[in-house]
Amino acid sequence: MANNKTIPRPTALRRVVALLCALALLLCALPLSSAAAETAKVVRVGYYENEVFQEGAADGKIRTGYAYEYYRKLSEYTGWKYQYVYGSFSQLYQQLLDGGVDVLAGLARTPERESVLYYPNAPMGSEDYSLVKHQSDESVTAAPESLNGKRIGALDSAVSEVLKGYLKGHGVKAELYTFADYQDLFDAFDQNELDLMAAEGDGAYGRDGTEVVSVFGASDYYLCVSRYRTDLIQELNTAQQQLAAEEPNYISGLNAKYYRRSVSSRVFTAAEKKWLSEHRQLTLGYLEHSLPYSDTDKEGQVTGFVAELMDKMLAGMGITDLEVQYVAFESYQEMIDQMALGHIDAAFPVGGGLYYSEENNICQSSPVLTPTMELVYRGDYSEQTTLRFAVNKNNLIQSYYVFTHFPDALISAYDSEETCLNAVRSGEAGCTLLDGLRSHAVLRSSRYAALSTLLLPDRDDRCFGVEIGNAGLLKLLNRGVSVVGQDYAYNLAYSHLDSLYQPNFTDVVVTHWHLFAIVAAVVFAFTLLLRLRRSTDSPIHHSDSEP
Repeated sequence: MANNKTIPRPTALRRVVALLCALALLLCALPLSSAAAETAKVVRVGYYENEVFQEGAADGKIRTGYAYEYYRKLSEYTGWKYQYVYGSFSQLYQQLLDGGVDVLAGLARTPERESVLYYPNAPMGSEDYSLVKHQSDESVTAAPESLNGKRIGALDSAVSEVLKGYLKGHGVKAELYTFADYQDLFDAFDQNELDLMAAEGDGAYGRDGTEVVSVFGASDYYLCVSRYRTDLIQELNTAQQQLAAEEPNYISGLNAKYYRRSVSSRVFTAAEKKWLSEHRQLTLGYLEHSLPYSDTDKEGQVTGFVAELMDKMLAGMGITDLEVQYVAFESYQEMIDQMALGHIDAAFPVGGGLYYSEENNICQSSPVLTPTMELVYRGDYSEQTTLRFAVNKNNLIQSYYVFTHFPDALISAYDSEETCLNAVRSGEAGCTLLDGLRSHAVLRSSRYAALSTLLLPDRDDRCFGVEIGNAGLLKLLNRGVSVVGQDYAYNLAYSHLDSLYQPNFTDVVVTHWHLFAIVAAVVFAFTLLLRLRRSTDSPIHHSDSEP
């Protein structure tokens, strides 16, 4: 008789083997993935201190600036991991030649350097070179001959080479001193060891008591690669190509962010000087009911951020003897008409596009800020929504925007922003427009709970306006706007938004309904309890008569 033995089924055996193999593969994959994470290519960056361009060149300091942000952007495309090597420009440049650092930013292209360094195909930026003088030195002007005999300092780089060419081309004999790094150059200038310094851009970012005399040259600058790192140059070229294709405005945006021209440090132009010499007062018209920009308070004084903005602009330009008088207007058209008659010098806010400004014979200043525009409507949005617009007849900026971006729409004029919104609520109009800075505060009212908003793709500048031909005042206003910057203007605007919304009793109830519900419940319960107690405490009256 045969012995009976239990033999494992082949399918079960295969399952066990497959499970063991899977576990083995998983264990092998874990260290592999960790190793892969550690293979990011390390790139040694020569990092020197240079105002605005790259700052924080020391252990423990926060790195910021144009070049630093550019490094981080490139890393998104290359995967490079940076090791920062600190030092002066001249020290790091020598290390780049010797292979001690792999890349160095801010180098102009020269034939001598091309033989010892790798230049990528595209520059990382471009910049003017400026001559900066002490504000108190009246002997130096924009005329090149005023530089004769002056002591001029420059970085020992392409800047000094361009400066030599400029001086030679104008027949100027000056004493030229070169410095290994920017800090030494700035120190020598600040200590009056130099009459002028040659610097990139305006060269006076936040430096008091300085003026830019003139621009003497310009140059592209590059992120250069050491000849010892041939593996990096192609990766850099590829990353720059991808960046240009995917983010074509990146360089211009970076330049605008970090190198907004410090025009307060520039010498006033002849037109600006002429206007200032002829005026001791600036009469500025402003539009009422336009918070956060401008309005009139209960005491009849200008409010909104326009007055604070003007104070900041004048202080930033060093103008202390110009009085600003504010004139309020209910109507945008009346404000523009009064400027044409010479009753006011400038107007704020002005917007609606360049075409309508020209039609009104005014020039717009540089934008103080550029808010979004929002379409306000009721119900479901469709193509029919924008066929009928409600516009405020006192604010033509709104109408100009509709004319430009919705040319086929029918427009109905109303007396105010509130009546425009009421027209949309009632269905008289399909929609209206609100400035994006104002919309949230205005629509917080419970009256507009049924209304919806749609962010429009086209923004609209808010500027100062001056009459065409008033070049001196326009240049001054542009200078002031550049000095304060849009970040400051936006911060001012946000600080004035709360006064746009004044809640009524209904708004308070809607916002805090849960508290009112609790109070109502407590009052109801207390009243009910009081009635019950009274009913139980009432004496029982018995009749004295017997049946």
